[in-house]
Amino acid sequence: MNLRLKSRDIAKTAVIAALYVALVWALSPISFGAIQVRVSNALIGIVPLVGMPGVLGITLGVLIGNIPSPLGPIDLLSAIPTFIALLLLLKLKDRSVLLGLAAYSVILSAWVGTLLSYTFGVPFLITFVYLLAGIGFATGILGYLVYRTLRSLVEVK
Repeated sequence: MNLRLKSRDIAKTAVIAALYVALVWALSPISFGAIQVRVSNALIGIVPLVGMPGVLGITLGVLIGNIPSPLGPIDLLSAIPTFIALLLLLKLKDRSVLLGLAAYSVILSAWVGTLLSYTFGVPFLITFVYLLAGIGFATGILGYLVYRTLRSLVEVK
């Protein structure tokens, strides 16, 4: 995995991060909490197509997007499991994009469930299930639709 970024890659990273943050903040009421559908996670579907700029853009978007989180500064740490899960998605993309999106959904649901359980004392398991439904929908279904749509557009050209 080459970590050197060209100007074009930096621009892609910035645009992806900005889109992610804009969606999180515009849809703030459904972007945070035990029952959430973070529509911005649909952008994760572009990661298998653009590679590292997608990983870095989404990670940066999560970091900035979580600034107004009701969990407080601890939610900024969510960028770390996001980065790890996105690297796993990149690693799995040739085998199965859906598997990578599912892995991302499980990892982030477990992380956010742990944060919510620790911070607010809510039961982990039920919180995890609710989170997995919302994150799974936004990432697995919407993200996969984004991936398939953009992939078909790229193949046409």
